[in-house]
Parts: sequence; structure tokens; C-alpha cells
Amino acid sequence: MTALPPSLDRFGPELEDAVHRDLGSRRRRRRMVRGVVVLAVAAAAALGLLSAFGKGGPSVVERAAAALQPSDAAILHFQFDAKQDNGDGTVATWSQETWQLRVAPYTRRQIAVDGSDGIRAESLTSGDTNELFDARTDTIYIATSQQLLAARMPKITVVSKSKLMKLTQSSRVGVAYLMRPNAASHPEVVATRQGARRLRQQIAREQRRDSSGGGVLPEEFRSEILALLNSGRVVVTGHVTVDGRDAIRLESLDGKKIYVVDASTSAPIEWTTTGESGGVTLRFGAYEELPVDSDSMALLDLEAQHPNARVTHDVKAYMADEARLYPHG
Repeated sequence: MTALPPSLDRFGPELEDAVHRDLGSRRRRRRMVRGVVVLAVAAAAALGLLSAFGKGGPSVVERAAAALQPSDAAILHFQFDAKQDNGDGTVATWSQETWQLRVAPYTRRQIAVDGSDGIRAESLTSGDTNELFDARTDTIYIATSQQLLAARMPKITVVSKSKLMKLTQSSRVGVAYLMRPNAASHPEVVATRQGARRLRQQIAREQRRDSSGGGVLPEEFRSEILALLNSGRVVVTGHVTVDGRDAIRLESLDGKKIYVVDASTSAPIEWTTTGESGGVTLRFGAYEELPVDSDSMALLDLEAQHPNARVTHDVKAYMADEARLYPHG
């Protein structure tokens, strides 16, 4: 029994635990606490901060939420620098710039730069098409989502629970993965019927997550910020100055989430979340809507951005380049 190849590393834990638990890591349902909104307003009143919710016109919170809701007939463009405190004395940094067409085919171009190794990864998805640009070789790699899913799907052999227990030499019924000597890049997976079904579903979900072809890919930070702003558990803690800009600071009642917005436009400036071990801060350099015109659409075209690049439709080359550009998954 050996480890999975890099292209399937992220499925290792799911493979081992597929039968024992849901691969999707189901979110635990939180019990509703009565009076939470009343408590939030009471806390705000105690701090003299009821202006966050406002009377009459839009409140600070409402304006901040509205600024995160771009119109459908636009291209959303944003850029941020990220810093992650891992809680063990180490820090990870990266930057990201994204252009997202809000209507079909939901074309999305993204540039990510890893702060540790400086690798610049540029990708584009449009409908069912996935593209990667490798600046090192000046090459654009293209593959469809179906081609990538087929290439990433391992051969799965279904066995009984008792046979699986013998193969794993363990009393714990899970999913084992075995590598054939002549197929290092395409592992053979041995699983129970239930484990095989879950594994296929998990890989398909991961493929959909990597591609925005089915619709607008929701940015995690937008979802988290909007959840806070719509929760009623946020207060305004005053004006601050960020890089010379007048800004307003909003904070969750537990102090674990801080959102700073431009005082005049309510556009995001900084978003910080703190967990049990470390936290993440996103500092925004841009957050804007672009018109859907020829100039903006050129920003959603890798060949227009890199007119001299070589173009290849080799799926294996695509996956090899993906592994190099995204070494951390």
C-alpha cells in the first residue's frame, strides 16, 4: 500500500475514511439561540453603536453588504494580498487577482502568486473549458472538465467489507488504496460499494469546485462577510485610516471577525478572521465592477493577454503543469 500520486493527494484522507464518515465533511447544524438578535442590539446599545443598524436610510452594515453584491451585467474585478498566521509561529502569504463575468458562460480569469516560492499561476475557466498559462514556457494548456475528471478518476475495484478488512489488515472498515507498479500516475482503489460511490462523488465535487463552468463561483470571503453582515451580530467600532483612506471598522460581537470598508464607497479594504489557532487577513487593493465591453472582455481571454504563447490541448501536459503551478493543491 502506497501513497497517492500528487494529483490525488487531497483525496487520501477521504479514501481512508469514506465508509466511516461522510467525505463531504458535513457541516454541523447549529442550534438556534433564542433572542440572539435582541442580545446583539442590546450589546450595540451598551456600546453606543446602534448607528450600525441605522434608522431611515441604509445603515453602515446595509451599505457594506450592498457593496459586495455586483450587478449581473458586469465583470467583477478584485485583488487582495493575504496573510495567514498558522498558529505555530509560521506565516503563509499570497496574492490573488480575479476577473469574473457574472453572466453565462461565467468566464473567470485568476492570477495567484505564492509568497513563499513566488510561483505565478494564471488560470481561466469558461463554461466547460479550463485553461492554464505557464509563464516559464510561455504556453497555454487547455482541457475540458470532462477530460480532467476522467484523467483524475482512479480505477475503483469494489469488494466486500470483510475482504477490505483483510486487505487493510485492520478491524476498521474504511477504504484502502493500492498502487499498481506499472500505473504510478493512475492508482487502483479498493473500496466497499458505499465507499466507491462516495469517492466518485467527492472527486466530481472537487472537479466542479475547481471549475466555475456551472455558474458563478462564490468567493469564500464574500460568503463569510455577507454572513456576518446579515447575522445581526456586528457592530461599528469607529473610523480608522488605512493607507490614507478614511475607513469604517465593523466587528463581530465575539471579536473574531473584523471588516474594514471605505467610508465613502463601502468597498472592502480589509477582512480578518481569527480561529482557535491563528487567522487570516485579506487586504484589498481593488474591488470594482467593469463594463462588459471589448476592453474588459479581453481581460477574460488568455490568448489576448499572451498573444505569443503556444497553445496545447494535451490533457496530461495540462495536469503536469497544474501540479507544478499549484504544488500545495
